Amino acid sequence: MAKKVFVSGCYDLLHSGHVEFFQQASRYGDLYVGIGSDATYLEYKHRKPMFPQEERLFMVKNIKAVKDTSIRDKGKGLEIW
Repeated sequence: MAKKVFVSGCYDLLHSGHVEFFQQASRYGDLYVGIGSDATYLEYKHRKPMFPQEERLFMVKNIKAVKDTSIRDKGKGLEIW
């Protein structure tokens, strides 16, 4: 069974640096990515994201290096994986 690797972020304005980060992280095991919810983004960045959480989820989920992803709210656990 492969190790599970977890990373999280907002990934608004997804760019090549994010993709490279995912590729490198996936070398350590199956990569699971937490996407900051719109509410979490607003709390940390003090503005609304450019892309809504569902669109950011779709983009990250479709990166080859990513095994699975979910929208995360501040303080929520990792029970789904």
